[in-house]
Amino acid sequence: MQQAQDFMKSVFENFTIELFDERVCREWILNKLHPEGAFCPGCGEPILSERCLQNFWNLKRVFCKDCKKIFTSLTGTVLNGIQVDIRALFGMAVFLQLGVDRKVIAKLLKIHPETIRLWEMKFKAWEAMGKENTNDGAEAHKSL
Repeated sequence: MQQAQDFMKSVFENFTIELFDERVCREWILNKLHPEGAFCPGCGEPILSERCLQNFWNLKRVFCKDCKKIFTSLTGTVLNGIQVDIRALFGMAVFLQLGVDRKVIAKLLKIHPETIRLWEMKFKAWEAMGKENTNDGAEAHKSL
């Protein structure tokens, strides 16, 4: 099991202008969430179908043929149910790492300050979990 890295620090250290491209940002974040690859969060089976893999890495729904679960690459992760653009989330992590005031971040990203506070708490909770990969299915698969 990989040791957790400080997510906001990792975002800051890996920051490049290319990450403002939605595809690049999405791929970077999903690779942080799933460093071992794509697995079903229900049964832990690896995703092998080309179409399902494409859906998984594009944040689209995937159907597991083994356990019949329908999910996305965010299911079962700290980002499950995200209501924020993935680029805004990345920018938020950069600004928080730089120590920018929440109200300033909220104004820049056009997000309510309470949302910034809640995501800061989520980032800290994720880091405190002691693992970078928060996909329960993948964790279950690795322990088999």
